[in-house]
Amino acid sequence: MNGEITRRPTRLSAALSLLAAALAVSLVNTDAATGTFVAVAGLVVAIEGAHRFRTEQRLLGTAGLLVGGLVGVGGAGLAVSSATGQSQLIEVGLGLFGVVCLGLGVLPLRGSGSRGLSKLGCASVLLAIVGGGLFQTAGAVALLLACAALIVSWDAAENSIAVGEQLGREAKTWTVEAAHFGGTALVGGVAVGAGLVVRDLGTPGLPLHAVAFMLVALVFLTLALHD
Repeated sequence: MNGEITRRPTRLSAALSLLAAALAVSLVNTDAATGTFVAVAGLVVAIEGAHRFRTEQRLLGTAGLLVGGLVGVGGAGLAVSSATGQSQLIEVGLGLFGVVCLGLGVLPLRGSGSRGLSKLGCASVLLAIVGGGLFQTAGAVALLLACAALIVSWDAAENSIAVGEQLGREAKTWTVEAAHFGGTALVGGVAVGAGLVVRDLGTPGLPLHAVAFMLVALVFLTLALHD
């Protein structure tokens, strides 16, 4: 080894970002939860296999690509088959597309990750959440929780790329990453709690789904203000 720093996104924050995104998709479409998480697992294995193949570990890389690809496609198929109508099919499709883009952004084959892909992935998941509100296929509480999970996912993706660029993947940063993730999750939990309080107040003329869309607007604002 020549001691060169590998400026790739850090593994812990990348994994937490994908899990949070999968949770957001699953909250909007609970029937697709199992398939979504299986698809994420397959995606991670396939990307790691592709990376190993590119770095001359042909046998291990090929095995990872085959197993991950089969698991990912199977999970995606399971998630899609769980959709009971056109609206749910759109939501699941947007959610899976978002997770894939996010995975390619925080688990790149080369380079230091892609903020563009991670933002595209989060935007697609956000559209799935908006669809859940518009089509009323998910309740207000589920939408609130999904928005909070999406904020956490996006922030973890940004942190994974930023820490990887500054310190490299080999640096022992898992405690800092875990603390950062926990802080963001806490803020998201407070936002959800505030939304539930507003809902319980029973404000006249404010439907339950309007409360969820308030947090959706917060997601847009957060993404717009972030540098």
